[in-house]
Amino acid sequence: MTSFWENHRKGIFAGTVLLSFFMIFIYNFLTPYYTDDYAYALEVQEARSLWDLIKQQYAEYMYHNCRVIGQFNLRVFLSMDKWVFNIANSVMFVALVLLIYASVKRKKKHDIFVLLLSLTFVWRYSVRFGETMLWLCGSCNYLWGSVIMIGFLVWYRHQLERTGNTMKHPVLTAIIGFVFGLAAGWCNENTSGGIFLAWIFFTWIYLMNRNADTMEGDSRESWLTRLKTGMQAYMITSGAGVACGLLAMVLCPGIRSRVDDTDETFTGLAKLLSRFYKITVSIEELFGEVLILLLIAIVILVLQKKWKSWKAVVSNESVIFGLVALASSYALIVIPPPTPRAYYGVGVFLFIACIQAIRDCDQREFTVALLRYGLAAVLCLWLMFTYFDNMINLWRINRENNERIELIVNASEDNGGSGSVVIPRFREEFQNPYSTAHDSDMTDDPDFWINRFYEFYYHVDSVTAVPREEWDELYGEKEE
Repeated sequence: MTSFWENHRKGIFAGTVLLSFFMIFIYNFLTPYYTDDYAYALEVQEARSLWDLIKQQYAEYMYHNCRVIGQFNLRVFLSMDKWVFNIANSVMFVALVLLIYASVKRKKKHDIFVLLLSLTFVWRYSVRFGETMLWLCGSCNYLWGSVIMIGFLVWYRHQLERTGNTMKHPVLTAIIGFVFGLAAGWCNENTSGGIFLAWIFFTWIYLMNRNADTMEGDSRESWLTRLKTGMQAYMITSGAGVACGLLAMVLCPGIRSRVDDTDETFTGLAKLLSRFYKITVSIEELFGEVLILLLIAIVILVLQKKWKSWKAVVSNESVIFGLVALASSYALIVIPPPTPRAYYGVGVFLFIACIQAIRDCDQREFTVALLRYGLAAVLCLWLMFTYFDNMINLWRINRENNERIELIVNASEDNGGSGSVVIPRFREEFQNPYSTAHDSDMTDDPDFWINRFYEFYYHVDSVTAVPREEWDELYGEKEE
């Protein structure tokens, strides 16, 4: 059996990647527009050209939102048919899995074990999967932003590994580094800050490992020498790009006004302590299992004496990405408590840290091999059952959503754009982590902000949503 996996590793790897695309494509296909998608669609309808979309995005940057890249992608996709986004978003999901895979070092070529861990970790432990991976507005900001940010790190680390060789196009590489870094720094407030910290770590490790003999004597002089002789142009421009992207978000007028308008109970030191506590609780709730797996892997590495020196510890990717994850989490202390999806990028960092630690464990010991492959097998089994169960739930939600939209459209057409309509709310038994439908459902108040989006988009006076049982009693028989 082992020889079969080894002989067909490349084909199995490619088949797994292809299967993961079709798996997420079905979920994308079953996910309709929700909430903010309609609000932005109303704006996009007013645009007559790409330049109009750019002007709309500039206005949003000045008055509301600093995430220019994600929000502009959102506007572009809302100007197209939904199937275009379904395909593109599925590609980006696969790209994220492959980038997590590429971030793990010291693995085999076409390492199926690492690929399966990357895939199952994303499915099981991603923060608010429905909001950050499938919902159009959320995925453009979180999934796509993470692909850009982790893609930048993968590219940068690859350049560091080949810096010893003669670089054919140093100027072009430096330009790419700045543009790529700028995009990575302009994706997400706390996660982009983590990318900048990772850039510092990996650059420092490169300089630390370069001509290690020069550490003897005056360490201050040796480090100055390393900075002068070791820093390449692309390293400087890459870091500068990330820093510029971060500054573009920090200095955004719109984000400052949003923060200023948020009220909190505590002030001063008590406010900071309250935020610190809430962040800690959020980390426990969102990533408790991942942290346990990471801790177990670290204990095994220590027992196997893989970390024999301080240098081995600080230069290990698990430590680096773990520290970056913690820094990205507690950086949120400077703003009022955010929604859970703000921790999405933190999760990606932790996935890389945990998978790297698991991969580094020496599997020649039977117990360690059993734990490693047992974990992968259990996660794959979990994914199989969870996927089909929630695929049916997504299909049911999509069916009910189509029913509701049909009711709203009919009310608009029958009354010349001035009708009122009562629709059923989504059934609670269909709620699942892979849909944001229930968290963004309409209410029995026609003036509720989500209701208003549908009213404006479909040109009706009012939309009222009531529980399904109540709607069936009042209108079900009439529909039949």
